[in-house]
Amino acid sequence: MNPKLALLTLISILLTSAGAQEEICSHKVQRDASGKILAWHAPQTPGAGYVHVCKLASEFIKSGTPADPKTGKKLYLLYCCFDGPHIKSQEAFDTGKTAGGWMHNPACVYAGLVQGLVLDWRVFTGDDSYIDVVREMLDHQIDFGSTEPDWKWPNVPYASSDPGEVVYVGATKWEHEAMRGEGLHGIEPDKLGELGIGYVKFYEVTEEKKYLDAAIHCADALAKHARVIPEDPNIFLGPQADKSPWPYRVNARTGVVISEYCSNVIEPIRLFDELIRIKNRIGLSDEKVGAYQKARDIAWKWLYCRYGPMKTFIWNAYFEDVPNDPGRLNRVQITPLETARYLLKHPEMDPDIASNVPALIYWVAGAFATEGMDAIKEQTWCYEPMGSHTARYASICAMWYERTRDPYFKEQAYRFFNFASYMTYDSGVVAVGPRWLGSWFSDGYGDYIRHFMEGLAAIPEWAPADENHLLRSTSVVQKIKYSSNRIEYKTYDDDSTEVLRITSKPKKITVNGKGIELRTDLNAEGWTWQPLKEGGVLKIRHTEGPEITINM
Repeated sequence: MNPKLALLTLISILLTSAGAQEEICSHKVQRDASGKILAWHAPQTPGAGYVHVCKLASEFIKSGTPADPKTGKKLYLLYCCFDGPHIKSQEAFDTGKTAGGWMHNPACVYAGLVQGLVLDWRVFTGDDSYIDVVREMLDHQIDFGSTEPDWKWPNVPYASSDPGEVVYVGATKWEHEAMRGEGLHGIEPDKLGELGIGYVKFYEVTEEKKYLDAAIHCADALAKHARVIPEDPNIFLGPQADKSPWPYRVNARTGVVISEYCSNVIEPIRLFDELIRIKNRIGLSDEKVGAYQKARDIAWKWLYCRYGPMKTFIWNAYFEDVPNDPGRLNRVQITPLETARYLLKHPEMDPDIASNVPALIYWVAGAFATEGMDAIKEQTWCYEPMGSHTARYASICAMWYERTRDPYFKEQAYRFFNFASYMTYDSGVVAVGPRWLGSWFSDGYGDYIRHFMEGLAAIPEWAPADENHLLRSTSVVQKIKYSSNRIEYKTYDDDSTEVLRITSKPKKITVNGKGIELRTDLNAEGWTWQPLKEGGVLKIRHTEGPEITINM
């Protein structure tokens, strides 16, 4: 053989071998015949890897998280991040000595785990132990992380805290870094909406009033401080997007605004929506309902006005650890995608949903895609691909596919979910991203599990074919029990719609003991059945009671 050709052949073999050994977070990369990435677990079965990483991550939070050696409390109550045993020694990890020294972000972590563990994974598995796991987090926030009752912003949660501190008072150690974090007694009003809706949903599961009270405190403060942002009638003026209905950062004690602009109004809107929706059941006064509706309308009008982010695309301010940004230069992907999620769940709110949702998806893909990876970066000031944000993008693509049946979005969801799955180690430790091997409780858990679960609900054929699972409900599911030939569950609301992937067509379905009929659609109470190669997709609408029994 020609020596030059032999050398080129050897190089080609070595490169092929290196490619075959390519790894992400300890997992050998799996690819299909076209070279596109597959999930690392059970790669030939779409969706199996998503369930597997949710199981690993959920069980890590329940029983695998180390305790802080000084206080004995789980690390997620005191710290934002940690190094797994793949970075530090197993002994250091097991004894809680690998926690990070960065500011903690409890509000968004706990809100995400209400959704991911209590509303999603618990219902998917029937494991009620997750209620107590998350209850500990919420109780800690209420007892040790709420503002004083006589302050300008009273009885509301801190978004941040100093690392290792049991009592949250804001992040104080980085004030000299252009006010990175909120500082002493600083809060983030958008997190009042985010954790507030978490409190409401947890109340709907447990019916324990302390969580409803905590949610109402958040709503009261947001309603009191909602700001009308006037539009200048001069049509030739440029967008004056320098303020929003709530500031990004404010001192809860004094009311002094630290940072004016935050595009994330969708979380306060969600909180107001839910409290108004259940107003009669919880005995909400007309005065509060009126105040909540007024504040919600202010936020919604601003969102869509010519100064609002739906027009300007100034999606700015979410992450608690960035410096103040008076020029609104940083861009984030979380808020446009979560706004898209809200619209997909409430399509009646936007007559232009057919153009607005794909605009949000395409903008995020264009601004935050990663060359050579099916991955989404976090923000322009932390331009790194991360598993949580990749999974978020995938979940919105899955939901848009569910609505439109456009196969492009199903493929996007598949590829980006596949990539996001690689961040989870066999131990349940979840890395932030392929180049960031440390772990954050937000990125790896609170903002990770729930997106895979949303994807399975939007594309039920990805759920396990040989198991029974409730994938989605328009009402909170208070309890659920799976047995070999029966599923029993109870929802918070009498009127609700559920999606399940089950192994065989039901023989009978009852609502509060009364049988309901098989139908071709769900315009009235009843159920539909879509057979798949194995089992099928069951959809149930019930209007006359919350207790459902499925016999198979």
